[in-house]
Amino acid sequence: MPTINLLHQRTRELHLRNDIRKPGQLELKSNFNFNVKFAPDGARCVATLYQSFEDKSGEGAFSLSVTLEGAFSCEGVRGDEEKKEVHLMAYDALFPYLQSTVGQLFAGTGMPGFMVKKMRLDQNKVTVSQPKPPTLPIV
Repeated sequence: MPTINLLHQRTRELHLRNDIRKPGQLELKSNFNFNVKFAPDGARCVATLYQSFEDKSGEGAFSLSVTLEGAFSCEGVRGDEEKKEVHLMAYDALFPYLQSTVGQLFAGTGMPGFMVKKMRLDQNKVTVSQPKPPTLPIV
Protein backbone atom coordinates (compact mmCIF):
# COMPACT_ATOMS: atom_id res chain seq x y z
CA MET A 1 0.00 0.00 0.00
CA PRO A 2 1.41 3.38 -0.98
CA THR A 3 1.79 6.28 1.42
CA ILE A 4 2.01 10.00 0.75
CA ASN A 5 3.15 13.03 2.68
CA LEU A 6 1.97 16.54 1.83
CA LEU A 7 5.10 18.69 1.51
CA HIS A 8 3.31 21.96 0.75
CA GLN A 9 0.15 23.33 -0.77
CA ARG A 10 -0.71 26.64 -2.34
CA THR A 11 -3.67 28.43 -3.85
CA ARG A 12 -2.74 29.02 -7.48
CA GLU A 13 -5.89 30.88 -8.52
CA LEU A 14 -8.93 32.25 -6.75
CA HIS A 15 -11.69 34.19 -8.52
CA LEU A 16 -14.87 35.50 -6.94
CA ARG A 17 -17.63 37.56 -8.49
CA ASN A 18 -20.34 38.70 -6.12
CA ASP A 19 -22.85 40.97 -7.80
CA ILE A 20 -25.91 39.58 -6.03
CA ARG A 21 -28.35 42.45 -5.70
CA LYS A 22 -31.22 40.91 -3.71
CA PRO A 23 -31.36 38.54 -0.75
CA GLY A 24 -32.39 34.95 -1.27
CA GLN A 25 -31.01 31.63 -2.32
CA LEU A 26 -29.05 30.87 -5.44
CA GLU A 27 -29.07 27.66 -7.39
CA LEU A 28 -25.49 26.84 -8.28
CA LYS A 29 -23.85 24.62 -10.83
CA SER A 30 -20.42 23.21 -10.18
CA ASN A 31 -17.43 22.09 -12.21
CA PHE A 32 -14.66 19.90 -10.80
CA ASN A 33 -11.30 18.61 -11.98
CA PHE A 34 -8.53 16.77 -10.16
CA ASN A 35 -5.25 15.73 -11.69
CA VAL A 36 -2.10 14.11 -10.31
CA LYS A 37 1.23 14.10 -12.12
CA PHE A 38 3.99 11.78 -10.94
CA ALA A 39 7.74 12.10 -11.17
CA PRO A 40 9.24 9.33 -13.34
CA ASP A 41 10.51 7.48 -10.26
CA GLY A 42 7.11 7.67 -8.50
CA ALA A 43 8.70 9.23 -5.41
CA ARG A 44 6.95 12.59 -5.82
CA CYS A 45 3.77 13.93 -7.33
CA VAL A 46 1.93 17.20 -7.81
CA ALA A 47 -1.85 17.28 -7.49
CA THR A 48 -4.04 20.05 -8.88
CA LEU A 49 -7.58 20.53 -7.59
CA TYR A 50 -9.96 22.86 -9.43
CA GLN A 51 -13.53 23.57 -8.44
CA SER A 52 -15.89 26.26 -9.65
CA PHE A 53 -19.41 27.37 -8.85
CA GLU A 54 -21.73 29.77 -10.64
CA ASP A 55 -25.37 30.71 -10.43
CA LYS A 56 -27.63 28.71 -12.74
CA SER A 57 -29.63 31.79 -13.71
CA GLY A 58 -27.04 32.71 -16.30
CA GLU A 59 -27.05 36.32 -15.12
CA GLY A 60 -23.47 36.07 -13.85
CA ALA A 61 -24.29 37.53 -10.44
CA PHE A 62 -22.14 34.98 -8.63
CA SER A 63 -19.16 32.87 -9.58
CA LEU A 64 -16.31 31.31 -7.66
CA SER A 65 -13.38 29.29 -8.92
CA VAL A 66 -10.45 27.93 -6.94
CA THR A 67 -7.33 26.10 -8.08
CA LEU A 68 -5.16 24.49 -5.41
CA GLU A 69 -1.90 22.65 -5.89
CA GLY A 70 -0.19 20.23 -3.54
CA ALA A 71 3.26 18.65 -3.70
CA PHE A 72 3.64 15.21 -2.16
CA SER A 73 6.38 12.74 -1.44
CA CYS A 74 5.29 9.18 -2.20
CA GLU A 75 6.40 5.73 -1.09
CA GLY A 76 5.39 2.36 -2.44
CA VAL A 77 4.27 3.58 -5.88
CA ARG A 78 5.24 0.80 -8.25
CA GLY A 79 2.47 0.73 -10.83
CA ASP A 80 -0.86 2.08 -12.01
CA GLU A 81 -2.91 0.62 -9.15
CA GLU A 82 -0.75 2.39 -6.56
CA LYS A 83 -1.00 5.62 -8.58
CA LYS A 84 -4.79 5.34 -8.44
CA GLU A 85 -4.63 4.94 -4.67
CA VAL A 86 -2.32 7.96 -4.39
CA HIS A 87 -4.78 9.92 -6.54
CA LEU A 88 -7.54 9.38 -3.96
CA MET A 89 -5.24 10.02 -1.00
CA ALA A 90 -3.98 13.28 -2.53
CA TYR A 91 -7.56 14.50 -3.02
CA ASP A 92 -8.38 13.65 0.60
CA ALA A 93 -5.29 15.59 1.73
CA LEU A 94 -5.99 18.70 -0.40
CA PHE A 95 -9.75 18.99 0.07
CA PRO A 96 -9.62 20.49 3.61
CA TYR A 97 -7.45 23.30 2.23
CA LEU A 98 -10.05 24.02 -0.45
CA GLN A 99 -12.80 24.08 2.17
CA SER A 100 -10.77 26.32 4.48
CA THR A 101 -9.77 28.72 1.68
CA VAL A 102 -13.38 29.17 0.57
CA GLY A 103 -14.58 29.55 4.17
CA GLN A 104 -12.00 32.25 4.90
CA LEU A 105 -12.83 34.07 1.69
CA PHE A 106 -16.53 34.17 2.53
CA ALA A 107 -15.86 35.25 6.12
CA GLY A 108 -13.61 38.05 4.89
CA THR A 109 -16.16 39.32 2.38
CA GLY A 110 -19.06 39.32 4.84
CA MET A 111 -21.04 36.81 2.81
CA PRO A 112 -22.96 34.03 4.51
CA GLY A 113 -21.06 30.78 4.97
CA PHE A 114 -20.51 28.58 1.96
CA MET A 115 -19.81 24.89 2.38
CA VAL A 116 -17.96 23.01 -0.34
CA LYS A 117 -19.05 19.39 -0.52
CA LYS A 118 -16.41 16.74 -0.89
CA MET A 119 -16.59 14.85 -4.17
CA ARG A 120 -16.81 11.07 -4.11
CA LEU A 121 -14.00 9.74 -6.24
CA ASP A 122 -14.10 6.18 -7.52
CA GLN A 123 -10.72 4.48 -7.84
CA ASN A 124 -12.11 2.39 -10.72
CA LYS A 125 -12.74 5.57 -12.72
CA VAL A 126 -9.29 7.06 -12.19
CA THR A 127 -7.23 6.94 -15.37
CA VAL A 128 -3.46 6.81 -15.35
CA SER A 129 -1.76 8.12 -18.43
CA GLN A 130 1.85 7.44 -19.16
CA PRO A 131 4.06 10.50 -19.46
CA LYS A 132 5.07 11.33 -22.99
CA PRO A 133 8.78 10.93 -23.66
CA PRO A 134 10.53 14.19 -24.45
CA THR A 135 10.94 14.92 -28.11
CA LEU A 136 14.41 15.56 -29.41
CA PRO A 137 14.99 18.35 -31.87
CA ILE A 138 15.88 17.28 -35.38
CA VAL A 139 19.38 18.47 -36.19
